[in-house]
Amino acid sequence: MSEWEIIRQYTQRPPVDVVGAIRALGILYREEPMRQDQSGYFQKSGNYYTIGVNANESPQRKRFTAAHELGHYVLHRDLLQNGQHLDRLFSGPFEATSGPNRISPYHEVQANRFAADILMPAALVSQRFQRLMDVGAVAAEFGVSPSALKIRLKNLNLIA
Repeated sequence: MSEWEIIRQYTQRPPVDVVGAIRALGILYREEPMRQDQSGYFQKSGNYYTIGVNANESPQRKRFTAAHELGHYVLHRDLLQNGQHLDRLFSGPFEATSGPNRISPYHEVQANRFAADILMPAALVSQRFQRLMDVGAVAAEFGVSPSALKIRLKNLNLIA
């Protein structure tokens, strides 16, 4: 089964089980206390990968960070060399901790879009929002923040 097929299995109904998808792909998932300005990281150790999220953040933020880091795994893991990790920092640059490979703002946008796509699948979000017309209720159903859902709804042209 391909990685996309595995991920798709976990995105069929809300709330998407992003941690289940991560584990099904053989990635170690960890929640651990981190600095206030760090939401998560993605690390390569030999043939193994780890996604870590800040245990001190809200459940919605942890889910988005986990999905974001999964996006880096799917889309950008070839940029990491053994022993490198990517830190998700809000107060500074996002880059490989050593070596020539840098993660650009474009890579960040890609990982954010990936996270939104898997946590809030377009067809499911559209269906639920058109039925309920309530951002808070739909956000709760998908396990995301109302602000994340509003961005997704705008990108899907469901709200102005």
